[in-house]
Amino acid sequence: MAADDVDDLEALEPTARLLVSHLRQENAALRDQLAKNGELIQRLTEQVEALNRRLFGKRSEKIPTVREELREQVQPGELTVDGKPMPEQPEARAKEKRRKARQASEPARQKRRKARKAIPTIVEVREIQADALPEGYSLEDFRVVGDGKVLHRVEHVAEHLVIQKYVLQTLASKDGQHVITAQAPPGVVDGGHYGPGLHAHVAVSRGDDSIPLYRSERALARAGHPIARSTLCALFHRTAEQLAPLYEEMRNVVRRGRYVHADETGQPILDKDQCHRGWMWVMLSRQAVVYHYSDSRDAATADALLGGTSGNLTIDGYAGYNGLSDKTASRLRSGCWGHCRRKFFEAIPADSTEHENRELLAMITDLYRVEDEACSHGIEGTSQHLALRQRKSALIVKKIWRWVDARNGKHSPKSKMGAALTYATKQRDKLSQFLHDPKLPLDNNVAERALRIVALGRKNSLFAGSAEHAQNLAIIQSIVATCRVHAVNPYDYIRHMLIEIQSHPAARIAELMPWRWHPSGA
Repeated sequence: MAADDVDDLEALEPTARLLVSHLRQENAALRDQLAKNGELIQRLTEQVEALNRRLFGKRSEKIPTVREELREQVQPGELTVDGKPMPEQPEARAKEKRRKARQASEPARQKRRKARKAIPTIVEVREIQADALPEGYSLEDFRVVGDGKVLHRVEHVAEHLVIQKYVLQTLASKDGQHVITAQAPPGVVDGGHYGPGLHAHVAVSRGDDSIPLYRSERALARAGHPIARSTLCALFHRTAEQLAPLYEEMRNVVRRGRYVHADETGQPILDKDQCHRGWMWVMLSRQAVVYHYSDSRDAATADALLGGTSGNLTIDGYAGYNGLSDKTASRLRSGCWGHCRRKFFEAIPADSTEHENRELLAMITDLYRVEDEACSHGIEGTSQHLALRQRKSALIVKKIWRWVDARNGKHSPKSKMGAALTYATKQRDKLSQFLHDPKLPLDNNVAERALRIVALGRKNSLFAGSAEHAQNLAIIQSIVATCRVHAVNPYDYIRHMLIEIQSHPAARIAELMPWRWHPSGA
């Protein structure tokens, strides 16, 4: 007989009562331990599945983008290129989709063709040699016909450096009283041997192309221009130091922004014989993208970046930003449906084709479908967009919360499903903020995309040489990313600003921002 089957302990002898009580306690402890072991096994199984999915999973096992899911379903009112309803036959429908895709990509192709026409042309005349003539003929037996057949090829010219030699005219007065020398063109630094073009090349290669300096050294040496890596490093840091005022102005622009996104990712730092983990933060508005290096991921850094500002802040669920919504700041936080969607997708077992979470993922996709509808009608950020959200998105959000509430408490908090439900519940108010402001996005994906350049540099370079190096990298990447937002060539901009900033009044530094700079006026 089991100890739990004994109902009346008083009827037993004292020794038996002690034994039964002890067995009951031991049984309860074993059950608790069994439950903990079950949760641990489930958690470890989910971790192994997630790791296998990330490393070896098929493309179908990875989370599809929202754009891919939206493309899978054709809107009822979608029209063909000619303005007619989409055909019903699968083959004709697929053909029409290809036509529409080609039409959508035509502006990009025209831009590439226009850029190709601007490539400098080197003319080489190929003359016919005597050994190519028919037998018994000589060159004197032929006459030239027309201008010749023209053949075009796009060719690569190896990267090269030039020494720009300036001859400064010197005049002496006939009375011997004065000697005047022409003014030398401005340089990055007085007496420097390297011009702004090489400084800009090193900075853009490192900050935009994520090419480590040792690879730049190797590429230059391969082209016949060996420059020591220490020299390239000095050029990189000098560029960042010279352009620091532009970086500070971009920070101020973002801090003044009404709608701001923020995120952070790890940035290893070499410290003597070992590495320690630092953090690269990004904050961006509609005008500027700003990176900032910090040794930690604490709330103090978030407060230093955006403390004392007002507006909206779109971020994930990280608690380090909580201080920006207290009495010392007035940044209203809005949540990220992209993070919420990802967490519920990761809670789906790898071998499961039908899972309850797919119902929720479909509802989140419906939210993006409403945004796609607003985009197609050209009403993004307007009162009509707000009305559309309140009419359609609000109903979808209510369905989502009913779905979440019905499953709360039914899963272990440490399981992936439990963590996803906890995240959605805690972020409930923040995830619903977009229903009250048409200018708020659904997610923080723009900040995550901005951190891709940091992740790429982390793969290529492994670490930054020091905290100073990491911050200088943040300065260059901020300038490059902001240039790309405004379709400005970062190389041309940096090359020009290295000279312009030396004589420009500090009080008017805002005039040098990328969105106010035009190459034609440089």
